[in-house]
Amino acid sequence: DYATINSTLVDKYKGKDTFTTFNEGYLFYLQLNFKNNTIANKNVREALAYAINRKDLCENVLKDGSKAATGFVPSQLSTSPAGKDFRDDADKYVSYDQKKAQEYLDAAKKELGTDTITVDLLYGTDESPMDTMAEYLQGSFTKLKGLKVNMVATVKKDRIYNREANGNFQVVCTRWGPDYADPTTYLNLATTDNSNNYGKYTSAKYDALMEQIQKESDLTKRWDLMIQAEKIIMDDLAYVPVFEKGSAALKAKNVKGLVVVPVGTPYTFKYVKLK
Repeated sequence: DYATINSTLVDKYKGKDTFTTFNEGYLFYLQLNFKNNTIANKNVREALAYAINRKDLCENVLKDGSKAATGFVPSQLSTSPAGKDFRDDADKYVSYDQKKAQEYLDAAKKELGTDTITVDLLYGTDESPMDTMAEYLQGSFTKLKGLKVNMVATVKKDRIYNREANGNFQVVCTRWGPDYADPTTYLNLATTDNSNNYGKYTSAKYDALMEQIQKESDLTKRWDLMIQAEKIIMDDLAYVPVFEKGSAALKAKNVKGLVVVPVGTPYTFKYVKLK
């Protein structure tokens, strides 16, 4: 009656009345090592962010309902006291512009005193579609003149607990899923003392703002503070958001009342009826 399918089957079933997509709630993004001299250069991070055609990746490669990310807090996670989705209230921070990417890279090469910048791209081969994402990014980045990419393939356990935890990376393909339906489940990751802040991004202004958010009891003020907080880390490019993970599925026409949510257990079968 219901089955998820991978992107290789989407073209076969897309357009049929049993085909559907939904938001999984995961944000796939690049974690950046601020202790690395190359990545610490803001122009390098800008070049990487502008070089990614997120729409093409989602629509023509993944094809599973994934959507181009525009910020660090994904859509459909939480709504304001006024009922607006966070992404509708917040700005769009990343977009594709190859010309700008090249300009930023050229500026970075000048600042770093080199004709060629090399970036190590770490990813887990057992974290599908992380490998697909990494291969796409390799193609995107190498279109820039003077940028070389070393692909560093490993598995999830080694990626997180060995390489990331020990700061043994430059750029890593990673993801985060929400633990609860509030923007802080993502925003907390960028605080200086967060255990998952493997890139060692730090901002006193951001830390102070996050402390203020924890104490703020006025929900409207708190919402505005969270929008301000995301702007700080996106202006700094603490991370490079790539896409919000979707999933494709086939659902029989007689299935009614299936609830799919981006937080916690994805499927709620409590209300399902087979008519």
